[in-house]
Amino acid sequence: MGLLMTLLVVGAVLVVLAVILAARAGGMGRTPSASSKQRSASAPPSPLPAKQLPQGQVRFSTAETERQQRLREQEEAASVHPSHVPGGIPESLPIKLKGYFFSKSELAFFQTLEGALPQGFRVFPNVRLNDLFLITAPPHQRQGTYARLRDKHVDFLIVALPDFRPVCAIELDGASHDQPQQQYRDAVKDVAFRSAGLPLLRLRAESNHTRQSVQKLLEGYVRQRTVA
Repeated sequence: MGLLMTLLVVGAVLVVLAVILAARAGGMGRTPSASSKQRSASAPPSPLPAKQLPQGQVRFSTAETERQQRLREQEEAASVHPSHVPGGIPESLPIKLKGYFFSKSELAFFQTLEGALPQGFRVFPNVRLNDLFLITAPPHQRQGTYARLRDKHVDFLIVALPDFRPVCAIELDGASHDQPQQQYRDAVKDVAFRSAGLPLLRLRAESNHTRQSVQKLLEGYVRQRTVA
């Protein structure tokens, strides 16, 4: 009799458990209630990951959007020619060859200067100061000196053969050298040549320069030499 009661109790418990499990399973398959729908509608939709966006669309942050825009603008600005070589260098630039290398006054003086130089000397026009001078400042101070020499040249450099040693330089000053900005640049040149110990001779472009006058000017700087 006791065994029969035990079996009945166990059976009843199993039936109750089965009913509870069935009720839970049915609740998972039911549609959401009106209250749950309202809660879902009021909550903001979670952002879709980039891979779930429609094809061809990618979601960027504001900073990333601005970066992409800058890159597009740089690419458009670099499109000088439709065809490019590797490395982003265009095949052509908007430039053309000048019809002259000297001004008329510079050409006339260059020819006179060449005729006035004795054997063993040569003249080079338009020499950059950065090609003529070595900067001796410590590494952390070189940038300032380099900036002062940058974009500056001397009109004529006279060198002694056979080692092409610089002996003096000549500046042909025209009307533009009377302007304050050009006078400042000229003062920087004067300091550079004085610091390097190389004489810089200044002549007015509008003056009449002859072979004899130039030879007299160069006395003490160039003398007749025999070149092997």
